[in-house]
Amino acid sequence: MFSKLLARLGSRPSIQGIEDTLFIDGPNVKDVYELYGVEGSGKTELLLSIVTSIILPKDWNGYNLNGANAGVIFIDTDYKFQILRLVNIMEKRIMGKTEHDKLDTSKKTSSNDIEVLVKECLKKIMIVRCTSSFQLLVTLHSLESTISNNPDIAVIMIDSISAFYWIDRCNGGENIGAQETNMKHIVQQLSNLVKNYNLVLFATKALNFKKTNKENESKGDNCASPSEKKVLKDNHAEFLCKSWYKFVKHRLIFHKEKSFSVYCNSLKVDIQFTINEGGICFK
Repeated sequence: MFSKLLARLGSRPSIQGIEDTLFIDGPNVKDVYELYGVEGSGKTELLLSIVTSIILPKDWNGYNLNGANAGVIFIDTDYKFQILRLVNIMEKRIMGKTEHDKLDTSKKTSSNDIEVLVKECLKKIMIVRCTSSFQLLVTLHSLESTISNNPDIAVIMIDSISAFYWIDRCNGGENIGAQETNMKHIVQQLSNLVKNYNLVLFATKALNFKKTNKENESKGDNCASPSEKKVLKDNHAEFLCKSWYKFVKHRLIFHKEKSFSVYCNSLKVDIQFTINEGGICFK
């Protein structure tokens, strides 16, 4: 009990300042981010870029990598996580920093040095895979001891929180309460972890439905610009339980037409981006 209390009260690494083009003055402890959009719109790519920023150190061999040197728990429910993709993003990020300072002869870095750093940083990420909402719920409960015993863990990521929606809907029959039972408990446990251990949560959510005009008029939104309103009205319809809707603090809406873009109603951002070998690049 005493060690758990210390884990709750003790400080964890701050990730404030990572991806500062998107997260203005954040991310902050206890923030909950939902990454919402169609498949292939860049949600998982953004998670990998964020992971890179979190697990890299702030400084290394005289280079400013601007990482948080923190730990991440990545829960892969869509089975899309690719470790080689993450490694590639990390290597490109590091090489970009070293190339920038290549004229400084006092700084010498070999490919072997970079490989050693990447391997060391990968120890800071814990990959967990779940095949059902019940398994996800059990996993979240079991992870509490891991988080309690590891003060470096600052972030939980779930890709995606909506993976088991259709299975749960089918298993629950016509009873909405039965359909949402596991999800409600998942939200409750996530809330406990985020609040008790001062964590940040990132979760992707698929675009399973589009909001109708009637829903737009009745619910409204708090967007900061007409473009944000258009994306929300055209794309966002909440289909998970109400407790999840209330739990989310920032909803990032991903769009893909001629180019990739992300909007957020609370962060007041409207940004286009590209995806290359080095991950996401904001314009």
